[in-house]
Amino acid sequence: MNEPDQHPDLELWKDQQLLKKLHRLKLQFWDIFSQVAETIADEDLRAISLKHKSKKLSRGNDLLGMPYHVLDIIRNFDPETGLNIRVLNWFGNGLFLIILAGEKNYQKISSFLYENNFYFGTTESPWDYPGLILENQKIKSQHPEMIEPGSLNVWIKEIEVEGNNHEITTKIAEEIQLIVNYLSTI
Repeated sequence: MNEPDQHPDLELWKDQQLLKKLHRLKLQFWDIFSQVAETIADEDLRAISLKHKSKKLSRGNDLLGMPYHVLDIIRNFDPETGLNIRVLNWFGNGLFLIILAGEKNYQKISSFLYENNFYFGTTESPWDYPGLILENQKIKSQHPEMIEPGSLNVWIKEIEVEGNNHEITTKIAEEIQLIVNYLSTI
């Protein structure tokens, strides 16, 4: 990759307008994710799982060369009893709602997720976002077979967004609240 006679794109490197525009966009989505997190009540999470660890925002700069943001809700990643709601903003690829569930929660939520347009991930790892998103390693199935007993299973759905920050925040928050409401009844 780093060949001695290769020339870096110095025009891009010094394009402050483009770099500032990207920085502003990342800040906007960080603010959107923060606002979404504030809409989710800790009491609702306690009704779902006493082992919940609240909400967590994180970000990175290199998911196949693209920046990303993650909002995790519940944050129980136990392969047997785990449950997590994840929102992934993968720049250049889209915004995704991801549900991770351990073996004991898997059957309880399959039908609901199917009815709400989620796809069951068929990747070997629930963290294989390129496989799920770019390689389309997912199926639409009401009662999918678990990939591997004793491991987390993953469902994914793209969230189509448009409009201003408030409209995007509302759209994401509504999608999450629908899931939180259902999970608090099982």
